[in-house]
Amino acid sequence: MPSVPPDLVHIGSYTAKAGPELAITAWRQDPRTGRLAPAHPPVTAVDPSWLAWHPDGTHLYAASESAAQVLSYAVTGDGLRLLGAQPSGGADPCHLAVDPRGRFVVAANYSGGSVSVFAIGDDGALLPYHELVAHEGSGPDAERQESPHAHMALLAQDGLLYVTDLGTDEVRSYTVGPAGLRHLATSPLIAGMGPRHLAFHPSGAVFVAGELDSTVVVCEAADGRLRPVSSVAATVGAPGERNYPSHLECSPDGRFLYLANRGADCLTVFAVEGGTLRPVADVPTGRWPRHFALIGDFLYVADQDGDTVSVFRRDPVTGLPEPTGETVAVPNPSCVVAAPGVV
Repeated sequence: MPSVPPDLVHIGSYTAKAGPELAITAWRQDPRTGRLAPAHPPVTAVDPSWLAWHPDGTHLYAASESAAQVLSYAVTGDGLRLLGAQPSGGADPCHLAVDPRGRFVVAANYSGGSVSVFAIGDDGALLPYHELVAHEGSGPDAERQESPHAHMALLAQDGLLYVTDLGTDEVRSYTVGPAGLRHLATSPLIAGMGPRHLAFHPSGAVFVAGELDSTVVVCEAADGRLRPVSSVAATVGAPGERNYPSHLECSPDGRFLYLANRGADCLTVFAVEGGTLRPVADVPTGRWPRHFALIGDFLYVADQDGDTVSVFRRDPVTGLPEPTGETVAVPNPSCVVAAPGVV
């Protein structure tokens, strides 16, 4: 089966506003201008809030959040073809990690406070989950941390799986394979921070976004354990609004870290200097930036409440994203993913 064209970009969306018919949209990226043009008809689904590619570009997986399912799609010349839907094993799956060898998919179930593992069949579809690991615990925020909330599952280059738990202020690590998970370590972070997403730096440092205290925590990593060494404020919300950091990601050269902020509605750019972060600038975005993707020379921001994906050109020297003036109208976008191998 041919792999996906290298200029293909998919956007997953929440569907309560516009309906399930516009759940996953496909676009072609112009690598010179960053412009996105429609590529295929939209795909119908329910709240596919996170998308993840099979490494060979032949299949796409989606976390159907409110339906508590994980969806499998085959890539065709005409778009995506649904192969199947599997129960996620827990409420509100919000993140997926795909094995770089294409053997399995891991889902983080937010409200379920659990992690499930699915083997990938010969046809690329997911088999029913064969392991479900439930987290335990709570945090000091009575409203948001009443129970575990697994928010991100991310595979490191050494093959370990790291799972952030917003509800327990912890990051848990596992060895993982087609047969399942083996718990390796639990790393307590800062009480009340609400770890949401994390990012690995080429130096080995790990950056963790605190959704509840609007910080980024810098950690050292060894043998699956994270040790917090410093913390830096993200930014402040607009007048009368609290700020909630969402996604963060390092530039390919490791010189900069980007953090999306909901409430402040901006991207905070940090310079990475040794083991510390230095704030460089807050770059305004659309309303409620839930996610962004670095694709080639450009940065694409999913403005969930603004119903747009905004396009920025990234200056590789200063690290600053500059708006191109290009946007695409997408109802409640939540995730932007590029074809495998495009950075």
